[in-house]
Amino acid sequence: MSTPIAAVLTLTPHNPCNATVCDVDGKALYTVYTEHGKATVTYVADADEEVLASLEWHDTRPDRVTLGKGSPMSLRDWMHFSPIPFKDDVTFKDGSGRKYKWRGNSPGRALELFAEDDGSKEPISRFFKSRKDHKTGKVESAQLAFTARALEIRDTVVMSFLFLEKGRRVNENTSQNVGDVLGAPPLGAVMGVNSRLHNGGV
Repeated sequence: MSTPIAAVLTLTPHNPCNATVCDVDGKALYTVYTEHGKATVTYVADADEEVLASLEWHDTRPDRVTLGKGSPMSLRDWMHFSPIPFKDDVTFKDGSGRKYKWRGNSPGRALELFAEDDGSKEPISRFFKSRKDHKTGKVESAQLAFTARALEIRDTVVMSFLFLEKGRRVNENTSQNVGDVLGAPPLGAVMGVNSRLHNGGV
């Protein structure tokens, strides 16, 4: 990801189903929350509290997604999951018909987004998991980095990332009831695989 980083958003806490997504100045740009009723539904709202998308959870069939004021549909009708051996790849199109691919949709990996129109040469967005700095003891927030290209579809990047990360986290932690953990309300230039981004990568 040698293309300059144009923006970095933080995800606090590190939970794709209940979190606040902020810019480097701490301004909340998105809120993610999950409600439990007849169905469990995760919502993504913007800074004006307008719901941009929602995801209805299902155990035995694909989750159902609603984008904006559109009709509910299977998540797999919006995001296309590739078969083996490319099962870690998930593709979707933006409103202009341009195609994108998330890679790393599997346990132990971090999601990276590629754009087909640039030949998918390098990621235009990348997720960095939350981690603890063992020298300072400080926990660094999870981060989603954007190039200028990714910012063109920022809302879509955020929504697709959150919904994919929810599924990836559940698969990563099949030994425990992660659905309950994720659905519970919260308690209160890229340099390499383990690098962190601060102040837009400057």
